[in-house]
Amino acid sequence: MTKSRVGRPRGENTENANRRRKQLMDAAIESIVEHGLASTTLATVAKASGLSQGTAVFYFKSKDSLLVETFRYRLEEYRDFWKETLAAAGSDPVDRIMALVFAALAPHLMERQNLVFWNSLWHEASRNSDLAQMSDRFDAARQKVQLSLCEEAKDLYAGTLWTPKTVAHTLETMTDGMWSRLYYSPDYMTPLDARMAVATVLSLIFPSRTDDILARAADFPTR
Repeated sequence: MTKSRVGRPRGENTENANRRRKQLMDAAIESIVEHGLASTTLATVAKASGLSQGTAVFYFKSKDSLLVETFRYRLEEYRDFWKETLAAAGSDPVDRIMALVFAALAPHLMERQNLVFWNSLWHEASRNSDLAQMSDRFDAARQKVQLSLCEEAKDLYAGTLWTPKTVAHTLETMTDGMWSRLYYSPDYMTPLDARMAVATVLSLIFPSRTDDILARAADFPTR
């Protein structure tokens, strides 16, 4: 994949350049949703952004560089979101596990446009090592935090079958599965259904916190 290049016209200030780049990345998502990844070009992105194709080409020399930066932008946006949510959860490990898990199923992430974008790029990442490595790096950082929280909460598990690793793997697999189910079968369940299903499993792991878990799932705040 072509290495991305960040640039701006001579004399243009950084703030305006960043605004234009974000405008083009948002337009790339819009184009992917409307036309599909294969049919998205710098021309379709420029049209969606309201900017000229020449402007798009200046900021992103190719479709590949635009996709890389758009993927990175969205990964960083999601990372910042779950970190902010986790920081607001306090010190209780179960509260922190809930914050991290439900952040992955937040209403604004479950919007159709977002689901189409992520699934399109994940599919592309299966064939592209640059995107795959980027995705793996961001996922690994979050998974490390999740496993650490599951270790902290292990004395609160119901019974002896659960271990920090099986809890972390179960939650990771469920949240990933909900994203796929909502994308491929949007009429099968709602985002709230997805959160409540995950909450039910969390309640089996932490039965003493059932009321808190179900309430959190039902009323997870959006951005």
